[in-house]
Amino acid sequence: PDKAPVYRYDQSVLDDYMKKELGQSCDVAPSNASLKVEKTKLGIVTAEAGGTCRLDDVRHQLERVTPKLDATTQVKVAVKERPPVITTDAAKQLRTDLEGLIKDGVAVTAGSETVTIPRDQLVTWLDFDSSGEAIVVKVNAERSAKYVAEHLAPKVARAAGVSKVSTMDFVETSRVNGPAGQAINTEQTLASLGAFLTRGGDPVQVAVRPVAPRVEYTRSYSPTDTGLSALLQQYAESHPGSFGISLIELSGQRRHASFNDTKQFRTASTYKLFVAYGTLKRVEAGTWRWSDQIQGGRTLEKCFDDMIVKSDNPCGEVLLQKIGFRALTDELKAAGLKNSSFLGKEPVTTAGDLSIFNAALESGQLVSPASRDRLIGAMKRNIFRQGVPAGANGTVANKVGFLEAYLHDAAIIYGPNGPVVLSVMTSGSSWATIADLTRQIEALRNR
Repeated sequence: PDKAPVYRYDQSVLDDYMKKELGQSCDVAPSNASLKVEKTKLGIVTAEAGGTCRLDDVRHQLERVTPKLDATTQVKVAVKERPPVITTDAAKQLRTDLEGLIKDGVAVTAGSETVTIPRDQLVTWLDFDSSGEAIVVKVNAERSAKYVAEHLAPKVARAAGVSKVSTMDFVETSRVNGPAGQAINTEQTLASLGAFLTRGGDPVQVAVRPVAPRVEYTRSYSPTDTGLSALLQQYAESHPGSFGISLIELSGQRRHASFNDTKQFRTASTYKLFVAYGTLKRVEAGTWRWSDQIQGGRTLEKCFDDMIVKSDNPCGEVLLQKIGFRALTDELKAAGLKNSSFLGKEPVTTAGDLSIFNAALESGQLVSPASRDRLIGAMKRNIFRQGVPAGANGTVANKVGFLEAYLHDAAIIYGPNGPVVLSVMTSGSSWATIADLTRQIEALRNR
């Protein structure tokens, strides 16, 4: 205890310390002066000098230290000072200049009027950027938004007119252009105000941007493939949500129309049509029997019916698992449904594939006549009728799907001119919209 402690240097500890504290250099960046807003006053952010030194000098000084238990040890290293670009005096001068500009408020020309922004109001909007060679005054868009909307924007606003456009199918046949309007260009106006507060100069003018006239369409459609496709596209584009639509006439003129018919959507419960197909194939092959017990005491016959008529989920899920995701996907592709799959995170299909399926089903190309009649009979008794059936004339065999924002309807419509297949897949739409679209399609088809 009477002996002085013996110190031993660990070079690796010293290396770690220097790497942690200094990194690859011992440079200390200078800090520029700036301004700050303190309630309604402008304060100074003082400048701080930086410096640079040699790492070898730091290491040499640390290696020479002899610590003492009863005293603080200081290490001094020669540093070359790095002055800030923007000094405190420069910040003070800007504050003086700025206060002179805004002491009575700032006049802004807005159209034929002049609006004076009060000093205390204006100060609360200010931000300062001192990252360059001079302090730049910026006007904060969020903090100034309410005042700009109430006091500046109405002074320059001019309502746009209406352009009248007529179309036939996809072709514009006439146009009468309405007058353009104008509105405040907020970003450019605030930039001009910030430039004025930074450097002075010309008074601030409220900037404007043109506002295009609103377009009103008068649309006409021919009862052709092109006209029907134009109706589908323009209806989808003028209503909320995203759409995939496919129309196939199975007799008469045999017209086809589509919009986004290869766009994949989550199937929701339309997948049960595909499960029904897999089930029918296995019954026809003799590997499954309608009397087989499937779920909750229900036979295959009962589960099949409930899955289509009531969109029963437990039966659909059990039968899908029993068939197998890979097996059913392969069977659908073999039937010509190239964009349908159960192999991803969620099962997907398209309006085009649903129409191909129902067209093949109705025309007897998919399963035996008895199997066809069983599935279509169940689809005709489907209890969800708010979509295509609500807008169609005649008997409808359909299967819906609804999950989160998805609403789908895959239908066969039996009308006076023969059956037509209509598949509508949507995200963010409504049953009323699907029904209205169906009515418009029916009206055009039957012209």
